[in-house]
Amino acid sequence: MKLLTVLFLIHSCASSNDLANKKKETPKIVFLTYNIKKNTEKETEIIFEKLKIVNGKIKGFSNNNQNQTMGDLECSFLDKNKNILQIVHIKNPLKKLVEFVNNSGNLEKKIFEMDSTQFVIRAPYFANTRFIEISEKTSGKTLKKIITTKL
Repeated sequence: MKLLTVLFLIHSCASSNDLANKKKETPKIVFLTYNIKKNTEKETEIIFEKLKIVNGKIKGFSNNNQNQTMGDLECSFLDKNKNILQIVHIKNPLKKLVEFVNNSGNLEKKIFEMDSTQFVIRAPYFANTRFIEISEKTSGKTLKKIITTKL
């Protein structure tokens, strides 16, 4: 009976240590701010602006790549060996969809193509992330790498 009690106590202590270690790992969110523009040759240029990491968890984070079209961006989070940790898909930030009520009272949508704008990538943060690589979807499934940011 004493042996069972001792084993139970050891197991309980081990479990509480595991829980304490898990509690120390607070989930984080990374915010990456970039500027994007089309140059005179109509090629996409992206410039890194700033990085912010905050405590928190993104509720309902889903990152499906359905309905990606030409000009959309793919943001790859890479480790020190440039292995992919996660991929975030971004609709083309230079195309803004605006909904408005027209003169006849109906809801209408219009896409405005901009020359330049700023956009923010928000994603769960992995501590072993070392690089952010942004590529632009060209024709078919082809991606053209635009920028790699070292964190």
